[in-house]
Amino acid sequence: MILTKPKENSSNSVNPRSDIIAVPDTSPKFVRNNKAAKIFALIVTAQVGALLAFGLPYAQTLAFGKNVVLKCHTYDPRDPFKGDYVAVTYDVSSKVDFKDCKSGDTVFLKLKKKSPCWEPVSASKEIPKSLTNDEAVMKVTYNGRDTGEPTVSTGIEKFYVPEGSAQSINSEGLTAEVALSNDGMPVLRRMMSDGKEIGK
Repeated sequence: MILTKPKENSSNSVNPRSDIIAVPDTSPKFVRNNKAAKIFALIVTAQVGALLAFGLPYAQTLAFGKNVVLKCHTYDPRDPFKGDYVAVTYDVSSKVDFKDCKSGDTVFLKLKKKSPCWEPVSASKEIPKSLTNDEAVMKVTYNGRDTGEPTVSTGIEKFYVPEGSAQSINSEGLTAEVALSNDGMPVLRRMMSDGKEIGK
């Protein structure tokens, strides 16, 4: 039998696990030792993340979106579950042609700055590629024609006000300040009645 001398470790050899860094678990002890607590923490984290993801586009639009002022009218100013509110329709659909649009379509309205309110000048199922400084785009849902007039949904038809104040709002002098994102999503900033902010 021939015996061979075991090879000595080279000075250049590296422990295959010597480069692994242990990261301490900084979570509370009761969470580390409790499976139910871990699951609960994951659920709460997921819910908070979902809320942030949902609200972030609106916050960004209010902070950085383009402001426009739109003429609107009120109707049905009462919600038995949430108190008084201003339910409004916006004057953004009666002056443009919705050709090739069917009910339920997403439509982009090009708005033009006028005095005192912005007015629609065109409607398209494609977002406009270029806008001037006095133009903006608003994304709406086309509802078809009601009694011959085209109607749209904006997603900002309700605005809650202090209880008892909705009935006193002058519909003829009502305007809305709306922030628009780059892709046309509208976010209601405030409502004005005869030039005064409602709720202030």
